[in-house]
Amino acid sequence: MNNNKLPPKATSEPSAAGPRPCNPCNFVTLVTLLTLVTFFSLISFCAAADKGAPKPTTRPSLESLFGDEELARGKGVKVTSSQLQQEFFSYRASLASRGERFGEDERLLREAQLLDRLIVTQILTNRATAADRVAAEGMADKFIAELKKSAPSEDAFIRQIKATSLMTLEQYTRRVQQQALAEAVIQRELQSTLSVTDAEVQEFYKTGNDYVVKAMAADLEKLAAAPTSKPADIAALRERMDTLRRLNLERLEQPEKVRIYHIFIATRDRKSDAALSAEQKNLKRQHLEKLRARAMGGEDFQKLAQEFSEDPSLGETKGEYTFTRNGPFTPEFKAAAFSLETGAVSDIVTTPFGFHVLKLLEKIPAQKTDFDKVSKDLKEFLLQQALAKAMPDFFARLKKEAGVEILEARYRLELKERETR
Repeated sequence: MNNNKLPPKATSEPSAAGPRPCNPCNFVTLVTLLTLVTFFSLISFCAAADKGAPKPTTRPSLESLFGDEELARGKGVKVTSSQLQQEFFSYRASLASRGERFGEDERLLREAQLLDRLIVTQILTNRATAADRVAAEGMADKFIAELKKSAPSEDAFIRQIKATSLMTLEQYTRRVQQQALAEAVIQRELQSTLSVTDAEVQEFYKTGNDYVVKAMAADLEKLAAAPTSKPADIAALRERMDTLRRLNLERLEQPEKVRIYHIFIATRDRKSDAALSAEQKNLKRQHLEKLRARAMGGEDFQKLAQEFSEDPSLGETKGEYTFTRNGPFTPEFKAAAFSLETGAVSDIVTTPFGFHVLKLLEKIPAQKTDFDKVSKDLKEFLLQQALAKAMPDFFARLKKEAGVEILEARYRLELKERETR
C-alpha cells in the first residue's frame, strides 16, 4: 500500500469473517498503519493456511545457513545478515501470498531497501519514550485484534501468520509491536510538526488536487519551461495529473449500496475450518429452509437472525450489513443482495462458507459523500501525504546523527544509486 493506492480488496465474506460496514469514504482506510506499510515490511493476512510447515525446532537457524555477518552499524544500530535474510524471506512470502513475484535481478535492490528499513527501525525504537511505548502497545493490540477478526478461528489465524510471514505468532507479534513503536516515534517527532489547512481540504474535495498532484504540477511547469522538453512528455505528465485527480474524485463517490439482514448457517467446522460432510450440510440446509419459511410467513427477520445465525460477527452487527458491489463478499452473496426488491427475502444462497438467506432493507443510490462526513478523513489523508514526503529527509538526518555505516559494499552502492534516481 502506498499513498495513492487503495488497500487490497478482502476475499473473505460474512460466513468466514463477518463483513465490515462500508466506510463513507475510501480515503479513511489509507491512513491506517500507513507508515508501517510504506517504510517497513508489511505482512499480508489473506493467504491460504500453512500446509505442513516444518516445526521451528527442526528448521536450521539462519545463522547456521548464512553466518551472521555484520552488514550495518552505528550508534545503537547493528544489522546482521541473518536479520536481513529473515526480513527478506518474510517479505517474499508476503508478496507470494498475494500472487506477487519479482525476478532474481531485483533481489539486490529489495534486500538493500529492507536493510535500510531495518536500520531506520532500530534508530526509531532507540528514540522511543515511555509515552511512545504506551501508544505503541495500544496500536499493536488493536492491529492484532483486527486481524484475528478476519480469520474463522484462532488456529486458522496462526496458520495464516505462518504461511504469510514464515514466523510464529510470538515472532510476528513482536514484529508488529516493534513497528508500532517506530510509528509512535514518527508521529511524535515528525507528524506532529506537519499541518494541513482547511482550504487545502476544501480544494481536494472539489478538484481532486492533493499534494501529489500539486508536486506534479510544479514538475509540469519546469518541464514546459525547459527548451529541450518534448511535447509528448508534457502531454503525458498532464494526462497523469488528470488521471490522479479523477481517481481522487471517484473515491469520494459513494457507489450504490444495499442494506440487508442476513442469516448464515456454516458448512465448515469453526475450529478446524474443515468442510462438513454431505449429510451434515443437508441437515443444515433443511434447518435454514425452515427459518426462511418462518421469515416468509411474517416473523421478524432480524430476531430470527439474532437467534439462529452462525455469523461470527453477529454480536457486533446484529445481522445487519451495508455494502457496495465491490464489498469484500463472495460474488454469489453480492449478486443475491443486489437482485432483491426492497423488503424481499432471498432464496437460500450457497457459498464456499455456508448457506445464507438475505432480506433487503433498502437500496442506497450512488452519490458524492457529503463534505462534513469526509473532511476529517481527507485532512488526515493529506497529512499522511505530507508525512510521506517529509520522511526521507527525516530518516536521512537520523541515520547521519547515528553515524550509520553500510559495511557491505553492494548494499551501500545500491542504496546510493537509489537515492540519486
